[in-house]
This record gives sequence, C-alpha cells and structure tokens, in this order.
Amino acid sequence: MATKLRINCATCDARNVSEETLQQYESIQINCSSVLVTRESKALLAKYPVQMNCADMMEVPMDVQINTVNGITVVKNSDLVSRKTYLLVNGFLEIEPGTEKVLEQYVGITVNGKVSYPESLRNALPNMKVNGKTICYPDNAVILKSNTAIDRLFALRAKNVCYWTDGRILMVDTQLDPGVLQAKGARFRAGEALIAESLVEKMVDLMDEKTDITVIPDGVKVVVDNIRLNDIALKKYGDRLYVLGDVKVEKEDGQALNALRYLYVRGDAQVAQEWQDALLAKAEICGDVRVLKGRYIVDQPVVKVTRWLLEQEPQGIHIMDCAAVKIAPDVEKALILERLTMEDCAKVQCSPDQEDAVIAVCKDVGNISTSGSNGDEDGTLRKAKDAFKSLLDTKVVNASGYIL
Repeated sequence: MATKLRINCATCDARNVSEETLQQYESIQINCSSVLVTRESKALLAKYPVQMNCADMMEVPMDVQINTVNGITVVKNSDLVSRKTYLLVNGFLEIEPGTEKVLEQYVGITVNGKVSYPESLRNALPNMKVNGKTICYPDNAVILKSNTAIDRLFALRAKNVCYWTDGRILMVDTQLDPGVLQAKGARFRAGEALIAESLVEKMVDLMDEKTDITVIPDGVKVVVDNIRLNDIALKKYGDRLYVLGDVKVEKEDGQALNALRYLYVRGDAQVAQEWQDALLAKAEICGDVRVLKGRYIVDQPVVKVTRWLLEQEPQGIHIMDCAAVKIAPDVEKALILERLTMEDCAKVQCSPDQEDAVIAVCKDVGNISTSGSNGDEDGTLRKAKDAFKSLLDTKVVNASGYIL
C-alpha cells in the first residue's frame, strides 16, 4: 500500500478531512492554487506531516456551498443562488452590471486569473482575492481590446458611448475625421493612446484626462509585435516604423536598414555587429541594444553542439529559447568558455567534466543535467528506476478539484 499521498489540483477542499484519513499516510503533499479549511480541519492538518504548496488557504464554514469553475464564468443578474456560496474561479470571471443582489449570496470569491466588473459594483463586491489581473471599467462603456485601431472605418460605426480599455488604442490613421466621432458622441478612456500628430488637437477633446497620450509623426506605421527588420518587414509595414516590441537586424538585413527612413523601438534591439552604428544613427531605442556576434540558433526543439560546430564560428555560437541543448562529450571546457553561450533554454545536457564550464556560459537555463559515469543511457535508466520506485510508494492524484 502507498505510504505517501501527493495531490495536484487547482482546488483542494480539506474542510471535512478526518483523522482516520490522515493516519493512513506517512506524508501528504498538496500542490494547488487554493486550499479550503475550517478552523477545526486546519488544526487537525497541523498535527500531521502535511505539506501544502498553495497560493491561498481560506477558512470557509461547512454550511457554505463551494462553486468551483475552471475556465470562463459570468455572474449575471438572472443567476439563482439559493444559499451562501464561495466562488472559486481558475480562469476568467466577468461580473455583469446590476448583480448586487446575486453578489449578496457570495461569502467570498477567489480568482486565479482575471476578473472584470463595472465601477458601480466596486462597493458591492464580497470579500474577493485575485491572484492575477483586476479590470474595473466604466459603467455602460464598450470594452475594446488593447491596441484597437481607431480608424476611418471605426468612426463610421461609432456610437454615442464611452469606449474603454485598460490597454492601448491606436489613432494613427490620418484619414480619420475626429469631427465624425465628436458628432456621434464617441468618447475614449484608455491606459494609453498613440495619436498621429495632425490629429492630436481635435482628438484630445475626446480623450479622458487620465489617458497617457503619445504623439506619433504622420505616416508612421505602428507595429504591435516583435519584428525582424528585413525586406519582408519593409514591404509589409513601410519604411517608417514605430515598434512596440523588439527589433532584430541580422547580417543579411543591411539593405533593409539602409532603406529605412524612421524607426522608434519601445523594446530591445538585437543587431549584427557590422550594422550596429547604422542602426543607432537611424533609430531611437528605449530598451537595451545587444550586438550579435557569431551565429545565433533560436527557437529549436533540440540543438546538438559538437567540437566541429564551434570550430567553424570563431566569434562564437549563441543558443537562445531552445528546448534542449546537448553538448558532445569531446568538446573541451576551454572551447565552451570561449565560443558558446546559452540563454532561456529549458534544458542543457553535458558530461560531468563539462558542467562547471557550462554553468559559466548559461543564463536563465531551466536545468543543467549531466550523464552518469557509464554514459547518458545509464543515467536515464537510473532515473527511470528511481521514478518507478517513487510511484510504488506514492499515491498521486491529478485533478481540477479534490475533496480530502
């Protein structure tokens, strides 16, 4: 019989746990977002070897109903809640306007994710814990996605309402007529607004005073993603760019860089060494500038590093955002230190003799593993045996919710 219990779940209801259950196991490990207890069960759990890895532990009386939702749920004014309820949401919770009476039946709400509700409900909410993001929007507002373009087509469909987002709106279409929006009574509230220079004077009257306004030169294309600055990018976006993400310029991208007329980068820039001066002369970059030397290997599932590969690149090899990197056993430590760097990779595998050199050239690597003295195959087999033995000793429960 298993002597250990491991529970992996979103919500563990331990309010009714008994001493008989706890006595069955040598140890109990609970990995979850939320644990529900009563004052009595909390004291009982403390008497036994129970390890809890959780974001929240909540005392909820036994007479309170637990409603657990994994995903998206909406609290509506038509909901029938006949008894006191604790609402647990692992995902997204939307609370609609006019739900004050429904909310009175909730003794508490926990959201592991995101919650949104109108400003009029701010004082009507029950005790609420949010492990994530809270969005409180103006009543009767139309909610926009972040980076929504307010352009000529948007103006044709506009209504006499307030348009709101906690993110960013883009007003860079010079064909947009602010007079049309004003005549229809459209108003805007946002965390930030990017507005074309020729539209600022007329658009500012339609903006909430708390909105941060950034003025963009007319004719500049706003790019809301990371881009590689090459001929394809210029054909798609044009030669005047305002980039909200990161920019990368590789060795073969010099012609595109020379054709560029305007570049503003909110994020970071990666640039081949030969184009560093040209980029800095043409662009304003808010983040860091990383000079690319040698060869970059990016976004690969598996990369094998051999001595031959490193010898072909005197300026080094840089491996980034790869799932697994395997270093051949015959690669000398001096060569690793001189020509190899690894960043944001999930796993790096090397020999025990290479380990100290590998650690020195790694940044933000999830795991560095070494093969056993008889090779990686023996090391893998040993790990498999250990895992199998652990399974025999441990009862594992994987569920969205579990009652202990």
